Amino acid sequence: MQQIRFQIRNHDDQFYKKLRSRVDAYLATKATGKYGNWLILVKFVLFLGLYWMTYGLIVSGHLSPGLTILGYAALGVLGLLVAFNISHDGTHDTLTPYKPLNKLIYYVTFNPLGTDAYLWKLRHNLSHHIFPNVDDCDADIDGNFLVRLSPNRPLLKHHRFQRFYAPFLYLLYTLHWVFIKDVHYLFRRNLANLRNIKHPAGEVAGFILAKIFYLFYLIYVPIFVVGLEVTTVLLGFVALHFSMSYFFLFTNIMNHHSQEADFPRRDADGFLPGSWARHQMATCLDFHPTNFWWNFFFGGFNSHCAHHLFPEVCHIHYVEISKIIDQTAAEFGIEHKQNSWWRSLLSHFRHLKDLGSIPPNTATVTPKLT
Repeated sequence: MQQIRFQIRNHDDQFYKKLRSRVDAYLATKATGKYGNWLILVKFVLFLGLYWMTYGLIVSGHLSPGLTILGYAALGVLGLLVAFNISHDGTHDTLTPYKPLNKLIYYVTFNPLGTDAYLWKLRHNLSHHIFPNVDDCDADIDGNFLVRLSPNRPLLKHHRFQRFYAPFLYLLYTLHWVFIKDVHYLFRRNLANLRNIKHPAGEVAGFILAKIFYLFYLIYVPIFVVGLEVTTVLLGFVALHFSMSYFFLFTNIMNHHSQEADFPRRDADGFLPGSWARHQMATCLDFHPTNFWWNFFFGGFNSHCAHHLFPEVCHIHYVEISKIIDQTAAEFGIEHKQNSWWRSLLSHFRHLKDLGSIPPNTATVTPKLT
């Protein structure tokens, strides 16, 4: 595979050097530095507590069938609040300075949601974060036959209707992730920019055990231990995935897949335009990045520029870092792409409409490097 590189190295990028120095100065004023603080503990107790309390209500057997199904749907939302605010930081080792503890927290909070912690970290950290929105280098846009998310992917006849069927298809996103995509990734040796992947035996065993545990506590226990109706539990399980799919996609998919985001192409020598830092700015769209409450509930996913530029920093700092990005980007004439949540969501569906007719490699996808 051709080596992919950026035209400008980060230490030669004056924008990134200035931004890095200002963020480092801000973090130096914090007692815990770039890691989490008491607010992470609040989120840990609140979101994880609500998740398992809701599960406890379901298996108590005291809820009506309708409330049981609603309880499962609530688990879908609460599970993602755990993933956004705890697990995600764990995979980037930003919760604490102790990597083994970060890994433990990440695995015990992420695997019970049905998605494999090891596989997600592999493709998220080593593929998506390095080359977001780059064809054949970002696992999040590669290999998607039904929905075309990048103008550099092949245009197929059914894509002209994707803006209409996508909302229905999206309901199945996490079901597909848990039971199909994870298994598919486990057996792949090449994935986007990753080559000759060899999974440790312990991770493969953990994959199997985690999937068994997931089905055990969400389906087996309610039916065979508690005695809930099979139909109620299965409908609840589907409701869980419907709510989780929509909550995940409609707070995350527009961060990179919108009209505002660029999809840079490498040249014949494998160079991407600009520097790594400017690439992150060009491919991310934020919504309400400097708002405390959006950050509190969405774990910094709404401050995507801050996260991609500083993935080694806990999301609790992203509100202030986003303000620094605003200031520094303006000084260098670089766009910090922002929108409201609603406009960002609409932009995603307009993006789907555009990509239903734009032929490959004809869109303007080069980042603005002024």
